[in-house]
Amino acid sequence: MSKVVMSLPKGMVKNSVIGGALALGAYVALQLVCALLIDKEVLGMDQLYPMVCVTAALASFLGCGYSVLRGRGTSMLTVPVVVAVFLTLTLAAAFFTADAVRIENGLTGLGLSMAAGGLLAALVGYNLPQGRTGKSRRRRRS
Repeated sequence: MSKVVMSLPKGMVKNSVIGGALALGAYVALQLVCALLIDKEVLGMDQLYPMVCVTAALASFLGCGYSVLRGRGTSMLTVPVVVAVFLTLTLAAAFFTADAVRIENGLTGLGLSMAAGGLLAALVGYNLPQGRTGKSRRRRRS
């Protein structure tokens, strides 16, 4: 194994993959809600792209938030890894279902929305109070 792999915090890869999968699941669920809102004519088709960007940011926030909370006290390196996993899974699904995936179709906005959700999760996770490490100190009685 290389030195880079050996120096990663314990469980980071697992938390990142689970966070990316959680983000993808949340993204699909939120997209179904958006499709339902459009079908019921609560929102128009002109609101589709902003809703896609908002749901991508929310899903990325959830996935990155999971990895930040699970890796408490370790590196914030999991946030960009979760965003990369989420973007890769989303692009893979797009390549399987669409005829062509182009930047002109809004791929840049989608990627930036995912990054914004991850950044927000990192900022929130960094500002959370630190918990105890599990090692309790006993007080000496005099």
